[in-house]
Amino acid sequence: MYNWPIKKLGEVLDYEQPGQYIVSSKNYSNDYKTPVLTAGKTFILGNTNEKEGIFPPEKLPVIIFDDFTTAIKFVDFPFKVKSSAMKILHAKKDIADIKYIFYLIQTIGINHVTHKRYWISEYSQIEIPMPPIEEQRKIVKRIEGLFSKIDEAQKLRKDAQKDSAALLSSALHHIFSQGKEKGWEEKNLSEICDINPSKKETADLPDSTLVSFVPMTAVDEYLQSITKKMIRSLGEVKKGYTFFRDGDVLLAKITPCMENGKVALANNLLNGFGFGTTEFHVIRVGSGVLPEWIYQIIRQPLFREEAKKHMTGSAGQKRVPREFLEKFKIFLPPLAEQKKIVEYLDLLSEKVNTLQKLQTETVNDFIALKQSILHKAFSGELLTETENGEVTATK
Repeated sequence: MYNWPIKKLGEVLDYEQPGQYIVSSKNYSNDYKTPVLTAGKTFILGNTNEKEGIFPPEKLPVIIFDDFTTAIKFVDFPFKVKSSAMKILHAKKDIADIKYIFYLIQTIGINHVTHKRYWISEYSQIEIPMPPIEEQRKIVKRIEGLFSKIDEAQKLRKDAQKDSAALLSSALHHIFSQGKEKGWEEKNLSEICDINPSKKETADLPDSTLVSFVPMTAVDEYLQSITKKMIRSLGEVKKGYTFFRDGDVLLAKITPCMENGKVALANNLLNGFGFGTTEFHVIRVGSGVLPEWIYQIIRQPLFREEAKKHMTGSAGQKRVPREFLEKFKIFLPPLAEQKKIVEYLDLLSEKVNTLQKLQTETVNDFIALKQSILHKAFSGELLTETENGEVTATK
């Protein structure tokens, strides 16, 4: 390890209280100019049109540090803040590069479960390696060069994921647009399905009967399936909840759940019965209709776009009305044709779901790789790249 001088964070950073930069109004709009920041995951809460108390550009860049959660953000643009629960950290420019400190802090792990302020009591006392400032800048440049390669790889993987989802949507549109030329019957959904069926078939069951319970959060809007089920007794859920059974199609009817489409085909329910939020529409097929056929139609973006045009209610709480579903027209091919098409679409869906899962795993791998790069950089190993692009560490 290099023989770098050791300094405390408080010796290389000055802190500023954010009081004079706190926003007065929560009337945020994208039309306004100045971002309102938090050090947490959200980062930019919205934009304000307030003209006073804006952090001045001549003091940038800085780090904002959440004094209670220890979350940090690098900021290089004028801003206001949400609350006083943070410190604004400035590098002492003759000895510290602010980005070097920003990346280094990300390698520090302190248990912050106790509700207290952490900067003065703990973080400012942490000892860190402080190479000459030019060396700090070289380290930052190498870190960001490697991070940019990771970000590009992540973008390519995400683009492939989007392309695969678009392929499924395109296949659905092509199939459903062939209805007229193939002579398929066109039906209102209410002619072939029961919309929001009654609970009467559970009336004679004892309250102790165990059933599946599916909250809205259990329907994954990307996989468009039920990812988990809870167990409840019938007595707990038979009032105030929506009833469904195996083979029913569930459609979340409220914004923002309609944006990506919280849709699922209910299956493997305990004792064949399920209950969930009243924000589900339930579609139960009649004879001559496959549940999977209705599910494939309801899950497509074209259906959602049409449904959103008919939503009613106040802004932010609009819902797809039952009447829209009842009058929604679909083509109904013969049962054998439905089965063939569903098998093809299931195969495409499986490939898309595999890519979705791979994308999630890859994101976690990329996060771990970035952490590894940071730890190597600040342990005295200067990261370089070989000619063939492999990452190595040299002293």
